Amino acid sequence: MSLYNLHAENSRALTFKIGESLFGIDVGYILSFSDSFEEIKYATHDAGGFVGYLDFRNTLVKVFDCATSLSQERERDVVNGLIESIKTYRQAHIDWVNALEHSIMTDEPFTKPRNPKMCAFGQWFYSFETEDDALRALLDKIEQPHNHIHSLADTLLDMVASGQRDQAIDLLRLEKQTTLKKLLRTLQYITELLSSGIHPIVLHLTKDGRTPWFSLVLDDIGDIVDYSPATIDKVDVMDSSEPIEGYVRDPSGTNFMILSLNKFYEQVIGKVEIAG
Repeated sequence: MSLYNLHAENSRALTFKIGESLFGIDVGYILSFSDSFEEIKYATHDAGGFVGYLDFRNTLVKVFDCATSLSQERERDVVNGLIESIKTYRQAHIDWVNALEHSIMTDEPFTKPRNPKMCAFGQWFYSFETEDDALRALLDKIEQPHNHIHSLADTLLDMVASGQRDQAIDLLRLEKQTTLKKLLRTLQYITELLSSGIHPIVLHLTKDGRTPWFSLVLDDIGDIVDYSPATIDKVDVMDSSEPIEGYVRDPSGTNFMILSLNKFYEQVIGKVEIAG
């Protein structure tokens, strides 16, 4: 799929987000999109966003990661970090329940957080925000079982103190098969949902509408939007070291920075050459 001919009729840009910033690429430079991320032959050294090479239309094309090249954090790294944190929280609650069981059976002091807002997961849960409806729906299922698990410490240890150790052990073992499993299962669903959303996209670029130039890896893409050249604040009002042509102020509310691909390529290829 080539978008080159669209450029002849309109000023159009493909938008994409990196962090909190919205960028755009003139569609006249776009040859196609692909899911060929796994086919990239990786470089043997890290050079300012250079990922490696891709065999595209019988041409060995250099591939760069857009976020890294712009000194920004990659969204997939953020998501993978969150996935690892969720896995840690999941294991922490297994350990928490096991520690409570050990305390009930041995009378050793129970020292783990009893307040659900004070454990590492609770601190994350009550501060985390997302616009993802599917993720929000799963998170909404967690609060009740998570709070209930933490309430067990006071309930069961009070039972032990009143001479009901066997009943406390039986109740905890029941909660492990019900409430704890529900909490762990929901946390697992969250990691699976987050993992399924990691789909790096390779954007193949051209100068003449036919010949591959280089490719960019994006973690996500937005919309193709029309804009008027009159709405662009040119780069002379911005930092000239940035590979930006200007800032589009669209009356529709879609404001974004247009990448200067020529300047972008000059900068990234210079880093590759220096790295050897």
